[in-house]
Amino acid sequence: MIALAIAAWMVVSAQPAWAQSAWPVKPIRMIVAAAPGGGTDVVGRLIALRLGERLGQPVIVENRGGAGGSVAAEFVARAPADGYTVLMTNDQFTVQASFVGKVSYDALRDFTPVGIVGRTAIVLGVSPTLGVNSVAELVALVRANPRKYAFSSCGNGTPLHLAGELLNLTAGIDLAHVGYRGCAPALVDAVSGQVPIFLNMLGNAMPYERSGKLKLLAVATSQRLAGSPSLPTIAEAGYSDFEAFPWYGLLGPAGMAREAVVRLNAELAAAVASPDFAERLRNVFFEPVSLSTEAFADTMRRDLARWGRVVHDARVTAE
Repeated sequence: MIALAIAAWMVVSAQPAWAQSAWPVKPIRMIVAAAPGGGTDVVGRLIALRLGERLGQPVIVENRGGAGGSVAAEFVARAPADGYTVLMTNDQFTVQASFVGKVSYDALRDFTPVGIVGRTAIVLGVSPTLGVNSVAELVALVRANPRKYAFSSCGNGTPLHLAGELLNLTAGIDLAHVGYRGCAPALVDAVSGQVPIFLNMLGNAMPYERSGKLKLLAVATSQRLAGSPSLPTIAEAGYSDFEAFPWYGLLGPAGMAREAVVRLNAELAAAVASPDFAERLRNVFFEPVSLSTEAFADTMRRDLARWGRVVHDARVTAE
């Protein structure tokens, strides 16, 4: 009887400790791989607020911009894998890792994919002064005038830069690259005609298109966007394998607590499925998307393989 009483006491006394172990029991740090105000920061703060509401613990946003997001990534790679430190980033993460020796971490081995919340489209566009109205016309113009034209991007070694190099390889053309320090100055010079061909984010370029200052030719997605159905895809011009559709999502350190991964992935999916949250994303030109952790890992592997080939075949170097 004494033994039974002791056993019963042990079970009862263990219950509060078991209940308290359920994740999360304290605030979560979301390390955003960008400075305040950019797309990654905007999406990160939206999802941090929603996650905080659903998890019952505050999600504290901490911006750590610099080195194309690798400063934030390195910090999270070294963090405890208990689920209380996560990285909010985009596919610049895999692009950076596609350059041999560019970063000190392994994008697959040193991180745990958690899930994505959305994607945003890269758009190919031109100054109206160039006189082209389609991808086919642009390709014909560049082929007829080898090494005369260049395209601008938001920076060297960015997804936009590599999307332009992918266009070169896929279409068999030779556009030089002009990397700007930011997306806005690239569009300003496109408007002036200084560098009339550009690859930029749809949300950045759309106001210029609406005012007639720039012409958008196509999006770099495999299918037309629900929010911009009149814009054709680059694939429709005959380049069926062309796709550059940046993702935005969460990763944790390698070996991140399974309970935290499963819970976070489920909450990301619930947020994306929420009409009001999805509408907020669409308002800033993001397409709401959710993926399982396994599908996210597969996406990262495909990105690394594709961008690695582009870097190699186009002989791209990062600053």
